[in-house]
This record gives sequence, structure tokens and C-alpha cells, in this order.
Amino acid sequence: MISRFLTDESGAVTVDWTVMTASIVGLGIATYGVVSGGIQNLSGDVDTHLSQDLINTNFFEAITVLAMDFSGGNAGNWQGGTVMAPITALGEMLVLGPNESASLSLDIPDGATSATLSFDLVGGDSWDNEIATVSSDGQVVATGKGVWTTGSMTFTIPDVDGVSVTTDTISSGTNLGGSGQTLYKDSVTRVSITVDDPGETLNLGVHSGTNQAVYDEFLGIDNVNVTAE
Repeated sequence: MISRFLTDESGAVTVDWTVMTASIVGLGIATYGVVSGGIQNLSGDVDTHLSQDLINTNFFEAITVLAMDFSGGNAGNWQGGTVMAPITALGEMLVLGPNESASLSLDIPDGATSATLSFDLVGGDSWDNEIATVSSDGQVVATGKGVWTTGSMTFTIPDVDGVSVTTDTISSGTNLGGSGQTLYKDSVTRVSITVDDPGETLNLGVHSGTNQAVYDEFLGIDNVNVTAE
């Protein structure tokens, strides 16, 4: 009897398989109920980090194209103006006389998506409401009006596509030297121009609207710095 039972191959295998499968499914459901909260929190954290972390595909390294302060009388590639020290305390600078202009042409490295030109604009001595004009690639990007009685320079910044300009007052309302007239108050303003997609070359132009000799009033350019990135 026992041997016949052991060798008997008849029976419903599906009954056993159904019970086993149901047990496995039940175990999976129970496991999911335990870990689902943690999995949801983890997936949320991963999504947050992936959304915040941006991959920079621009591998162009920011470089300094030009840095100069006109020391030693060096005007570099500037065209126009005269390097001199009308205000001893400020040292040598590029000085523009009445209705005089100066320009600078720069080679921009390949791959640069923007270039920033910054320089100090000095309104010296009896600067009385004349206009200083700053241009980039022939477009006027800023105009400044100096007032010697207050030693200040106010700026108008037109809207130019792809160009942004900021001005920061370094010194105002103080006689820094110059002609020696203590009633003449000078101004120094840091002008920064950022140009998007500058191309292979970039040109900076500055025009002085003064109408008197340099020893009486002048526009100065100093501490020029140009970077590309």
C-alpha cells in the first residue's frame, strides 16, 4: 500500500502551486506595505536633487583679457587721449580733453559667451554738466553728466539688447586734487559693461563732452579690466 502511494503519479499539482503562489503574493503585499513609505520619501529626495542640480555644459574657463592702470605712461592699445596724472592721489590715467574721444579694440577668445569691461571713470575739476558718452561696438550704452559743485556724476543707461551696464560710485563730493581749487569736487565711478555673445572682437569707446582745457576740467579713464567667460 505504502509503495503504491509513493509511486503514484496522479493528483492535482495546480492545487499546491496555487497555494504557494498566493503565499508569495501575500508576502509581497505585506512587504510593500512596510517599505512603501520609505521608498516614496527616497524617490522624492532624488527627484528634488536632480531638479536642483544643473549640469554646466559650457566648459570655457573665465580668463582675463586685459588689466591695466596706465602706470609708467603705458596706454596699451588705446587710441586717443593722453596718459597723465592730473590728480596726484589717483596716479596716472588716460585723460580726455575737450570734445576728445578714446577707443579700445579687444580680441575675445573663441567660445566666450560673454565679456565684461570695467573701468573707473573720473570726472575732474570744474566738470559742469557736460556729458560723458560710453559706447560698445558703436552703440551708446551709458551717458554720464558731471556736476563739480557736488562732485557727482549721474548716469543714463539706455536699453541695448545683449548689453547690461552697472555703475558704482567710488568717490564723490570730495576734492581729490587736480587744479588745486578746493571748491572743485571730483567724482570716480566704476562702470561695468557686460556683453553677451561678444564675437571675435569687442570695441569700447569713451567721449568727453568737456569744453575747457584739461587743467580746468577733464574726463579720466583708469583701472581697466576685461574678462571673458
